[in-house]
Amino acid sequence: MNIELTIFLLRLLAGLSLVGFLLALFAVIWRQGVQHPAADRAGQGFLVREQPTLAEDELRCSLRPIVTLGRAAGNTVVINDDFASASHARIVLEGGRWWLEDRESRNGTQLNGETIHRRTILADGDEIGIGKYRYRLHLNQENMAS
Repeated sequence: MNIELTIFLLRLLAGLSLVGFLLALFAVIWRQGVQHPAADRAGQGFLVREQPTLAEDELRCSLRPIVTLGRAAGNTVVINDDFASASHARIVLEGGRWWLEDRESRNGTQLNGETIHRRTILADGDEIGIGKYRYRLHLNQENMAS
């Protein structure tokens, strides 16, 4: 073998080794999930529908880093109300705090009876209103310290 072929094969082997390592790393991350501070806090609160109340249709939703609310079937919380937009609002955990965002809905999102016009910080006991529906936010305060 001449020297150029040897160097080429060594470079090829190094490149393939690097690609193999990156694929293995990606597979591990994919299986275990990337640990994110927001993911650690998921489930440390929940949302309860208070109005309208129907015993057979009770709703309690554990909070995840992103909770979407709206009429479309793909939302975390599906709201069967003509006043709700397909993608109406979302609750987001960011920087150790829960935020409520209106998603440019036609009829607006209310927080404690007031229409919000910008992203707003949520607190334990807050009431979120979309159309005729009212949801109460319950946060586990002991575990929310950053």
